[in-house]
Amino acid sequence: MPELPEVENIKRGLIKKVINKKIISVEISEIVASSHKNQKRAIVKDNLEIFKKNLIGKTILDLTRRGKYIYFTLEKGYLVTHFGMTGAYFVVKEEKDIKNKNYYKHRHIIFNFETGEKMCFCDIRRFSELRYLDDISTFKPFQQMAPEPFYHASLKKFLDKLNEKKYLNKEIKALLLDGSVFCGCGNIYACEVLYKEKINPLTFSKNLSEEDKKRIFISLKEILEFSIEKGGSTISDYVNSEGEKGNMQNYLKIYGKKVCPLGHATKNIKIKGRSTYFCPECQKYPV
Repeated sequence: MPELPEVENIKRGLIKKVINKKIISVEISEIVASSHKNQKRAIVKDNLEIFKKNLIGKTILDLTRRGKYIYFTLEKGYLVTHFGMTGAYFVVKEEKDIKNKNYYKHRHIIFNFETGEKMCFCDIRRFSELRYLDDISTFKPFQQMAPEPFYHASLKKFLDKLNEKKYLNKEIKALLLDGSVFCGCGNIYACEVLYKEKINPLTFSKNLSEEDKKRIFISLKEILEFSIEKGGSTISDYVNSEGEKGNMQNYLKIYGKKVCPLGHATKNIKIKGRSTYFCPECQKYPV
C-alpha cells in the first residue's frame, strides 16, 4: 500500500500536469460498471452516473495530500482518492502511452481533459477508493486523522494520543499504523523506525518513556522525509505518476530482511494483521 512518501511523490508529479485542466468526460471500465450492477462498488464509491455528473465540466484548481489520500479541489467540490494496494494515476495523450503493461491492463477510470489529455486511474487489485465530496471538511477519515507529521503541533498531539488510557495497553507498532495517532505511517516505515530506535514492536505504550516516544516521532518524521527524497519504496507494484519506481527500498534496514544490518536473524510476526519485521537481538527494549 502506498504510504505517505509514495503518495506525496504521486501528488508532486500530478500537480504539474492537472492544474487548470477541465474535465469534459469520464469513462468507466466494464469491470467497475459490472461491480456496481452487482452492488460491489469497486473503486468508485458513489453512484457512477452521479459521480460522472459531479465531475464533468469542472476544472481542477489544486491538488493536496492528506495522510495517504490525495484530493483534487475542483471549481465546486472535491475528488478524493485513496490508492489501496495498487492504485496509480497517469496523465497521457493516449491510453497506450501508459508504459507499464500491468497498469495499462487495469485502467478503470479515464478523466478526459479539454486539452485532449487523459488522466487515467489504474488499479491492479481494485482496493482503491474514489469519491466526490461537496465539502471536504465533512470527510470522516480526515476528521479523525492525526495532524500531518511535518506540522509544528503534531509532536504534542502524538504524545497526547500515546498517553490516552485506551492506548496504554496497545503495542507501539499497532499504534503507529493507527492514522488517528500518527498520520501517513504504514507497515514499512513503522518497522524501520522501531529498528532504528531499537524498540521491540510488541512494547506497550505504557512501557515507553516520554523520551522514547519523542525519539520515535522525530525519527519517523526523518525517515518519511528521506523516503520522499528517494521517491518512496517500490516493494511490488508502486510507481509514481511518471511510471517510475521509487528507490527507498534500497535503503531499508529491516523491512523484508532475513538478517539485520548487524547480521542477526530477524523475525516476522503479525501485528494488527500486518507482517512485522524486527530483530530480537537489537530490539529487546523495553517490552
